[in-house]
Amino acid sequence: MLSMQWLQNQDHIVYTKVDEFAGHFGMEMGIDDFRQKLEDFKANPVKEGIQLKGKKRSTFKMFIPDLYFEEKEEKLDMGDSVWIYFGDLYPCYCVYWPR
Repeated sequence: MLSMQWLQNQDHIVYTKVDEFAGHFGMEMGIDDFRQKLEDFKANPVKEGIQLKGKKRSTFKMFIPDLYFEEKEEKLDMGDSVWIYFGDLYPCYCVYWPR
């Protein structure tokens, strides 16, 4: 279950640039136009995040931690970025856009 405490453990997080991540990840998960889905979610996020389902039997949550955990006073480093969460047994990806 997604928790702030789990996300604060740096051993669980992979930081990746959108340009290096989106194409390969979208292809691996079987999600057409994954880069566009990231861009759309970044522009119009929802507090609870969204579930995406790939064609290759994969489902994950796309969310922004600062919104998801907005009732918490503590914030994550890069918590305003889009994150990809598969579950506690897999790394969570923090996807960022270089300036």
